[in-house]
Amino acid sequence: MHLLMFRIIGHPAVPDSSWIEIGRGLNVLKTFHADQAQALAHMLQTINPPYDINETDPFRNLLQYLDGPGYRRRIIPSKKTAALAIFAASPQLVRELTAIDSVYYATDRIEFGRRRDHSRWVNFVELAGSARWSEIEPTISSLLDRAGVAGKELSELLHPAVAPLRGTDRIKGPVAEILKEHLEPLWPLLPEYEQEQLDQCLNAIDRADHFRQAKARASAWLPYFVLITAATAGLAGDETDAARFKAPGAAPLTFLAARLAAVHTGRTSWDQRLSQVNRQLEALYPGLILHCDLEGGEATLESRQRPAPLSSPELPPVRRIEALMAAASVLHGQLHGNQPIFLLDVNGMHLQPAEQRDLLQVLLRHCARWQSVVVPDTDFLDLCVERLGPGGKDGHALAKLIDVTPAG
Repeated sequence: MHLLMFRIIGHPAVPDSSWIEIGRGLNVLKTFHADQAQALAHMLQTINPPYDINETDPFRNLLQYLDGPGYRRRIIPSKKTAALAIFAASPQLVRELTAIDSVYYATDRIEFGRRRDHSRWVNFVELAGSARWSEIEPTISSLLDRAGVAGKELSELLHPAVAPLRGTDRIKGPVAEILKEHLEPLWPLLPEYEQEQLDQCLNAIDRADHFRQAKARASAWLPYFVLITAATAGLAGDETDAARFKAPGAAPLTFLAARLAAVHTGRTSWDQRLSQVNRQLEALYPGLILHCDLEGGEATLESRQRPAPLSSPELPPVRRIEALMAAASVLHGQLHGNQPIFLLDVNGMHLQPAEQRDLLQVLLRHCARWQSVVVPDTDFLDLCVERLGPGGKDGHALAKLIDVTPAG
């Protein structure tokens, strides 16, 4: 899956953003105030972050009250969405969803939202999650009427459950279970053409359960949002900067490695998987090696370049960022079979002009593989405007500037 668009709600820097469309490659957020672009990226990450969201509580500083003319109302976290994102479904995911229910053959876009109480919801755009009573009631009534004595008996059994239903009521939970329990025995009593009608009703009754299964499959495909900041990359200039720019879960590689190790609990199995990771990493970033102990170890990177190996913190800044992205890419591919979405916050990295140019070239070189959203500082934004804007000499089909300045 790749990200198509997103929006955030209730952040002090951007109280209510519009929908922001994202391209498949490199996306540079353009705004007059860096804190607005940072808010967008950090809140977007909460859709699927590589950290324990319950421990971190990324919404703790959001506005707690909704003010209006003559009233103040407290926001209920379980009813307030903070971040929304719409993804394009991959062909393989569509095949998996269609195996659950043929209705998902039409799946195009999938919407995820994160509420302030940390719960996450999923919707399939333009596809209903359950059937309404009005969709199946006429067919059920007709089949029961034509089933003679057996139909009359079933109708009496069903009456307590269906009598309170209105046409707009959704068929799910206990009502769906009761309908299935009493309607399935009717099937052998019907002629073939009416059996087909009953099958359609039963499938509609199952739609809510199919929707639950489909949401689980879509969630399993949802990529992690890997945020790289000055702190994550070890580029914060001093303790003040480190505190200011520290991202939740400053060790995304350790998180991804731990998730991968959880499905390879034996030492031999983990060593084999780690070898696979490093073989893929060698192809993406020659000489880079990932180290990680099976039992709660921290993931570290080492570049085996001449004349002597260098640990990740010893690499030049841009090479360090590229190494982090390469390792996250391979780990995520091993874990989920797809690529993460990178969020790169350049603020506080103190990159020199030559390093900024190198970083842009790295992002352009990989933009066919990696979807990324960049929060630039003033200098990096100027460079991107020059190189990627109208008439820019480095214009690229998969790279774009996105004006995210809040309206008004």
